[in-house]
Amino acid sequence: MLTSRRATSALRRCRTPLYASFSSSPVVPKNQNAPPAASEGPAKPKKILSVRASPAQNLRNALEALDEMIEEADRKVEKKYRPNMFAEFKQLNDTEGKVLEGSETLIEVGKAKSVPSLKVDTLDGKQVDVQNFVTNGKATLVLTAFKNYGLDMLPAWRDGFVAAFGDKQGKLDSRVQTVTLNVIEDWYMKLVSGSITRGLQEKTPKELHATTFAHFGRCDEFRTPMALDNSFVGYAHLVDGKGRIRWIAGGPATPKELDRLAKVTKQLLAQSAQHRRR
Repeated sequence: MLTSRRATSALRRCRTPLYASFSSSPVVPKNQNAPPAASEGPAKPKKILSVRASPAQNLRNALEALDEMIEEADRKVEKKYRPNMFAEFKQLNDTEGKVLEGSETLIEVGKAKSVPSLKVDTLDGKQVDVQNFVTNGKATLVLTAFKNYGLDMLPAWRDGFVAAFGDKQGKLDSRVQTVTLNVIEDWYMKLVSGSITRGLQEKTPKELHATTFAHFGRCDEFRTPMALDNSFVGYAHLVDGKGRIRWIAGGPATPKELDRLAKVTKQLLAQSAQHRRR
């Protein structure tokens, strides 16, 4: 992976001065976020050099091929989470907290990422792994927060989920479950971890202590596949029985998103029932 990044960086460094020297038009960077064009059949290899073309044209063709190599290398390199509080705070302000709106549809199984391993402590004093908790065959709503501002967003997500899949007493359907993950990343907070845990225990109903987790320390490797890109908001993930992330939203819950969450959860349960019958 490191070699791939270095190669990509080297390609970029040599591309711009060469392009500026031999191209008659200014360099216009391509949109890295644009989806790849659909093709009707196997891609044919492009003819880069031609004896009939001028040296300048051949070089332009070679630079275009270099562009494609860079884009392909970028697609293969996983964009890892890197903390940037200024950018995250700007995103929070620009979106008024709604950093990621929940989709109307489930993420396809082939494109879904799995919940990674993360060792955590439950509020009732046990040590568990989040990954093991979400691979027990149930559909799981995973609620995650890093700061109090995001933590205050989570009850609305859980209440909406319980309203859709719980009985009058608030007991959830046996096919679904919820977990809440509190991540405290600042290293010095470990010195007062006991006080923080007691505060969470007081704030959380006792019946939820076994499914409410605390993790002290950085967890970038966990944040990357979970798309936990903003530390200020709360996140809601719908995870299938095999631990695959099938739906995600970031920020305060809206009525529209709660309706979508209920809808996609029912779809997920229906899919699971079909697989069990086979």
